[in-house]
Amino acid sequence: MALDLSRHIAITGMGVVGVFGTNAKELWQWLDDDQTNFGPSSRYYSPLPCAESVRPDMRRMFRSGQLSRAPLISQFAVAAVHMAMEQAGIDTNKGADVDSIGMVYGTSNGPGVATQKIYDDFIEKGASGVKPRVFQESVFNAPASLCSIHFKIKGPIQVLPAGANSGATVLYQAQMLLARPSIKNVIVLCSDELCEAIQSGLRALRWHIAPAGDLSARPEKGRGGIMSEGAVALVLERADAAIKRGATPLVELAGVSTTNDAFRIARPAEDGRGLALAIKQSLDDANEPAEAVDLILNGSTGTSVDDLLEDAAIEAVYGDAQPHRATSKRHIGVAGGTSVLFDVALAVEVLRRSRVPAPLAKTTNQNKNINTIMCNGIGLNGLYGAVLIRRPVW
Repeated sequence: MALDLSRHIAITGMGVVGVFGTNAKELWQWLDDDQTNFGPSSRYYSPLPCAESVRPDMRRMFRSGQLSRAPLISQFAVAAVHMAMEQAGIDTNKGADVDSIGMVYGTSNGPGVATQKIYDDFIEKGASGVKPRVFQESVFNAPASLCSIHFKIKGPIQVLPAGANSGATVLYQAQMLLARPSIKNVIVLCSDELCEAIQSGLRALRWHIAPAGDLSARPEKGRGGIMSEGAVALVLERADAAIKRGATPLVELAGVSTTNDAFRIARPAEDGRGLALAIKQSLDDANEPAEAVDLILNGSTGTSVDDLLEDAAIEAVYGDAQPHRATSKRHIGVAGGTSVLFDVALAVEVLRRSRVPAPLAKTTNQNKNINTIMCNGIGLNGLYGAVLIRRPVW
């Protein structure tokens, strides 16, 4: 029986910006070379380590200096979308149907830097000291709006500030947009920027690794998280439409689920029930058995709460027959809402190269073919997601 490719979703374009550089090849090389770049922020004072993103060269990329004056969160977003659309072969300046392109944007702390600037100016200088332009940059949809204007996108745009689980949330929503016949492509985007106020708030929650000692040291299991930043953009489309227009599918988005255990205020259920349900639902969405998963990219931020919760969830689903697991966060940090999409980008590269980066291979079986990868997401207050990526079955 022939596959109904209209019911399969292809990822045909990908753009990434992070501590490692400004493309997926650099993400792979960073992990394969076992690199880190953790240290104090160069933009504000904090005793806590973080991972600052490479700044994309907007002047070179767009031959204009205008975008280089936008907030970093928007620069990350525009650069990632540009790369994703270019790889997918979609050019809105050369005949692409701008009305049929939608966008779903997710973020963790959004324009926190702009918001903090408003408050700082107000406190230090009074109401007259607040710059009018900063206000328009302080709304959560600012990066998505800038992308839609720059790339002339006229389809529906949705903004989902879903915390560290934004990546799974936007992919889930993108599936529903693609169910509309009028939508041919959906740009999935997550972007986050380091913010002093957010980092201080997380410190109060004891989320970070302890500030004492070597700030460049990579976090160990259960020690805490390291804030990072950057953006990932993906182009999604129905597989039949992608093949018809001559696009090359990178991977298939096989299954997505998001859950919320609503267990207790600011405290998730320790038995991992919310994440376990997300994993099961993503498998159901993909019509795959649990044993089909060859590799799990962990969603834990590195805190003891997340580590124990994810261990419990995976044990609840798999028992003793657990897939191999790995994490990218010991090398690139926790990039807020972008973290899940960084793992999706890594999954694309793993499937393309048929191996995992060398440092991550310590927890995997290199003799096993990797065809299906689960990317987990864990947010504060019991938000969970699971994304199943696999080699195209067509």
